[in-house]
Amino acid sequence: MGTACRAHTAMPLNAFIFIGSEGRSPLEQWVMGARVATAGDLLRTLAALPEVGRCIIATHSPQLAEAHRDWPVTWDVDSRTQPFHFGQRLAALTTAYPAEAYAYFGAGCAPLLPSATLAESVAAVGRLDGPQAITNNLLSSDWLIFNCADAIRARTHRLERDNMLAPVLKFEAEVDIRSLPAEAATRADIDTPADLFALSLHPRLRQLAPGLAAFFDEQPVPVAMQALWRSAQRALSTPGGRITLIGRVSSSVWHHLESRTRCWTRVLSEERGMTASGRQAAGQVRSVVATHMWGVGPEAFFAELGEMADAVFFDTRVALAHLNAWPDAGERYASDAGQPELIGDERLRALTQAAIHAPIPVVLGGHGVVAGDLYALLDGGNF
Repeated sequence: MGTACRAHTAMPLNAFIFIGSEGRSPLEQWVMGARVATAGDLLRTLAALPEVGRCIIATHSPQLAEAHRDWPVTWDVDSRTQPFHFGQRLAALTTAYPAEAYAYFGAGCAPLLPSATLAESVAAVGRLDGPQAITNNLLSSDWLIFNCADAIRARTHRLERDNMLAPVLKFEAEVDIRSLPAEAATRADIDTPADLFALSLHPRLRQLAPGLAAFFDEQPVPVAMQALWRSAQRALSTPGGRITLIGRVSSSVWHHLESRTRCWTRVLSEERGMTASGRQAAGQVRSVVATHMWGVGPEAFFAELGEMADAVFFDTRVALAHLNAWPDAGERYASDAGQPELIGDERLRALTQAAIHAPIPVVLGGHGVVAGDLYALLDGGNF
């Protein structure tokens, strides 16, 4: 049976935006600045919707709240005495700010989501009866608009991260969840520097995310990374180009790539859902690609790929999880940005150096490089 929950048919809706923390390295602070700029864009869109009663930003940082006192939002600062737990925090917010329906957004999510799409989703949830929701991605949610807070409050222990929100509600609470079509608008998200490299090339960025575009004006993408990503984008737009995708590649990405380009695509897909399922936390991630790469060495691995591909999009987090290794965010971001001199982990440094010296463009990053970033690149270029 589905979860017990009241039928909700009325507004207003309260919207929560979570802005987490980043480390002190320049790249981490750069990503944090972009997330805050994107949160500002999202906030302005939400505040303009008649169905939204209140916008609340949950953050660890009172300094951030002080710096943006002019934003039309209620600031709710995380507890200093209790460790952060996503499910518990979201449940507590639904209790503190009661409403008939809610929306949850991570700070860096939805940078390319058109205001009309967001408005339609908010209005649709307001008309629904029973426990229902709309999300950007059913298997790994970045945002969710829902009318069933009871289901979340009953399962906070299962919600360690926001990407578990939609799958837990769908498959454990039996909430009726609709996922929007997979495209740049719904899958672009800011988790790593690689996501920013891709977003900076989007042809409609200034229209869709003016705050983020202004951020890039002040703190632009490094020239070397912009050139690398443009080279990879050109390979995508070249008829007969050979593209290799490595990591948590979904069938929807593969289909989108083949429908939009005239490339030959090699897909090495492994460990989708490794975070949401708990496999990474349990040390259960296993990768055939990583076994081979670490066996022959990254230089030989990329030399092999250079004979098979014209560009590679590499979600390196699977290869790291395979090793039960997880360098800190500063080192992972340095790898994405092609800065091996900032990486202490020997294996990640070797992988990064080999990618830089590969005979073809190799873009490194997290899940986004084979998901939202790829969608964003396909929105531009000559396809």
